[in-house]
Amino acid sequence: MDSLKVFLILYILSCCTVYSQNVVYNHFYNNPYVFNPAEVGSGGFTNFTLNHRQQWRGIEGAPQVSTFTFQHPSDYKGLSYGAFINNFERGVLVTNDIYGTVGTTAFLTKTSTLHFGLSLGVTSTSIDFAEIDDPDDPVLANFLDNNIQMTGNFGIKLRSASGINFGISLPRLLENTLLNEGNFESYSFSPFDEVNVMFYYRKRYDKKIVKRRRGRVRKRVDVKDYYAPLQLYVLYKYAALVDDRIELMATLNLGQNMWVGGSYRLNYGPTGIFGIKIEKFNFSYAYEPASDLVSGFANGTHELQLSLNIGDRRKLERSQPILKTVQREQKHEARFSKVDIDEGGQKQSKKVFYVVLKSYNSFNAADDLVRRLRDQEIETDIFYNQQNKKFYVYIYKTSKMKEANEQKRAVQELTKFRSVSVITVEE
Repeated sequence: MDSLKVFLILYILSCCTVYSQNVVYNHFYNNPYVFNPAEVGSGGFTNFTLNHRQQWRGIEGAPQVSTFTFQHPSDYKGLSYGAFINNFERGVLVTNDIYGTVGTTAFLTKTSTLHFGLSLGVTSTSIDFAEIDDPDDPVLANFLDNNIQMTGNFGIKLRSASGINFGISLPRLLENTLLNEGNFESYSFSPFDEVNVMFYYRKRYDKKIVKRRRGRVRKRVDVKDYYAPLQLYVLYKYAALVDDRIELMATLNLGQNMWVGGSYRLNYGPTGIFGIKIEKFNFSYAYEPASDLVSGFANGTHELQLSLNIGDRRKLERSQPILKTVQREQKHEARFSKVDIDEGGQKQSKKVFYVVLKSYNSFNAADDLVRRLRDQEIETDIFYNQQNKKFYVYIYKTSKMKEANEQKRAVQELTKFRSVSVITVEE
């Protein structure tokens, strides 16, 4: 292959490849961060996600994309962080993108928020020499020495408590070309050559009572992080050198641990989606039949996604939580009495919620923790559970479950204690 042919191939690819990197992700409903940096941490969990898309199986050199994302959310007025690593293969070219993302939130009302996200990173493209007749061609050598460039993206999103979300992102702030005189020399600012607009309805409930079958009996149970069964998405993607793309999607939750869905991309065709959840782990699969462009030459497109949530979901707050503790007007001896030990305390028709730091089998061990925390100006107390014969060191006591859960989050955020629990006692 002579130098002129190599140059022409690289030039043509450089013109069309930049915009072809506006990759299709069928699982954007479950990880909208791939299209909008303002979505970083929006799930509320520290999250690791791996996505692989194999397009048009059966065609040699057909595009395939592997993407890894990491997200860490903020729980009150602060910053969210993320990382995005992408490997995009098509033909002889392989492009790698690495981004770091920072996101922040502004409260418009008590329940409506405006999110901003900015990503910066680098992109580079390499050549599969096994597909090149003359790998020693000087044009190729120059290309390989000068293909690392800066890249970035920016996005905003409006979210309301009703479940309605609206976001706009600029996925490529800098114009990246494949032929450059040196590394990091392509800094042409062209933010509006590509624009993504996403509108979706995804209603989350912090807590909801649902009916579940236990054996032959249907019982009402409390569930957390519950989403309304039906979710709707509209995605519009504009690029200066390719056709506009419009995609409509709907997903339906079949309970808490399974969902199905489907989408339709104009001028392309339909996609089917299936997913399951096992505790903190999500697995989902999407299949696209071969489009008219490759019908008869290739099979369909397969896409797999694995996702893992770490820890508890962080709830976005307007301000830093306030740590409340027990009042020291209580005398030391009043933490529990012989009546509490022998009879389990006085019985009243009232529920009380204790925010518990730790439990012990002996009073002396519990009392030692209380004294050590008092030296740190953290007031706690002890109550005795007659049923399991344990002494509980608690930091707060209330008759309201919501307030107890708020204080649990405050303790986890503002102290070293992570295994905090809320115990309900009839008093």
